[in-house]
Amino acid sequence: MPIWDSACAPQELAELTWVPPRHKEEEAAAAKENIPLKVENKVENASSQKFLAGDAKKGAGLFKTRCAQCHTVVESEGNKIGPNLHGLFGRKTGSVEGFSYTDANKQKGITWDENTLFEYLENPKKYIPGTKMAFGGLKKGKDRNDLITWLKQEC
Repeated sequence: MPIWDSACAPQELAELTWVPPRHKEEEAAAAKENIPLKVENKVENASSQKFLAGDAKKGAGLFKTRCAQCHTVVESEGNKIGPNLHGLFGRKTGSVEGFSYTDANKQKGITWDENTLFEYLENPKKYIPGTKMAFGGLKKGKDRNDLITWLKQEC
């Protein structure tokens, strides 16, 4: 049975630490010598690891405030400062006709899907070093889930 570190404040519950079980003899020796439990792994919030369906309505709001100044999802509108996102899912990086990509984007060689976008949108410059995209990213997994859910409907 795992032992959870209870030394955290309630607001830190999403970042509980997990300690693997020890033998009773080890537990007794550690308690006797007042040795703190060793942290082996940190339990991450599941939404920070991979895409999970989100709230498309909230995603629409995020697109409007964080993305629409540079991107569109309407096929007939063409490219803006950033490439048109219509048809994004299943498309290779750096492949929108008529848009001038950096070599880093062209050579990344991944296909956009929910999980690649989830990772990319957290920190675009880290995911594709050398990209010219100035967007700093969406740090909250929930925001990325909401935006990607909306993009899937619109693209």
